[in-house]
Amino acid sequence: MIQNIPKPKDYENVGFECLVQAYKNINQIDNGQLIPDVPREEIWQYNTIVLKTSIVLIHQGIEALLKSKISRKSPLLLLEQKRSDWKTLPNSDDIDFTDMYTISGEDLIRTFFATLNEDEIDNNFRTHFENVRVIRNKIVHGIGNDEIEPEEVLKLILWTFTYLNGKGSFWRALQDKFYDHPGHLVGDSELEFEEVQQYIHLDYLEALLGKGELNNHFEIDLKSRRYYCPECTGQDGILVQKDQEGNVVNVDPHPTSKWAFLQPNKSDSTNVFCLVCQNTFEVERIDCKGEEKKACKGNVLYLEEEADIDEDTGEVFEEEVKLCLTCMDIQKKK
Repeated sequence: MIQNIPKPKDYENVGFECLVQAYKNINQIDNGQLIPDVPREEIWQYNTIVLKTSIVLIHQGIEALLKSKISRKSPLLLLEQKRSDWKTLPNSDDIDFTDMYTISGEDLIRTFFATLNEDEIDNNFRTHFENVRVIRNKIVHGIGNDEIEPEEVLKLILWTFTYLNGKGSFWRALQDKFYDHPGHLVGDSELEFEEVQQYIHLDYLEALLGKGELNNHFEIDLKSRRYYCPECTGQDGILVQKDQEGNVVNVDPHPTSKWAFLQPNKSDSTNVFCLVCQNTFEVERIDCKGEEKKACKGNVLYLEEEADIDEDTGEVFEEEVKLCLTCMDIQKKK
């Protein structure tokens, strides 16, 4: 009999790991090797092999995800050997699935489309797969001298996720696997994918690809109005900005970017969802009446602390504190 037949999740994990590693390769150069006095283009010309390696990983990731989809019907559809060579009859020797020949290339993509309904896959995926296949073949066969831009490779990674696993799948996989390291178990903070690092990745992708392109890959409309998250904004401490004389001119919680959105995106919504910490918070739709800062035009306030009032005497021990998620102004009310 055939032993150790893989499950769809096995292939999906491999596919996600290949794609996340391809992303990490690029991100680590952009965030670790750029020097102010050296043009970014020169840094990437020096690291062309990183982009080529990422293309190969993307191709491997696509093939693994195609196998995951096919194996939902039956992993046996992936076998290329003739049925007469299968050791499945009674009293036949056992054989491991990994020791059998499996389909690839054109046979894989044809089998993939044969097992899915038309409405389960974007029509543009076929072109996407062919584009990745051609670039990868040029690289593998030693004729890949075409110039490759890191932004182009990032788009290939994101579209692979979106075409095959839907909007939001890239970000969920990144959060799950970016630092999937055994060092977490011993509390090594450098190996933890903390909220502040996730803010950096979102800001990085938006800066390189633009809000419009990035919006293609998230379920939330990134073009809608954004808010600070009451939970993870400021977890990295306070960012103090000073002028040339050393005088403090602004004090803000860090990170300072906004990745929380009304859910649903309506004028009367009373919930915001944070893309980073994945939490939903109840808010009040009250106009900002800034005290510490100049009042903004925001009307999304979060109840940071409830008032502590003596039920018998009505004496206020602690004031009610609300936080404007548009400007982060703290507003107190007795």
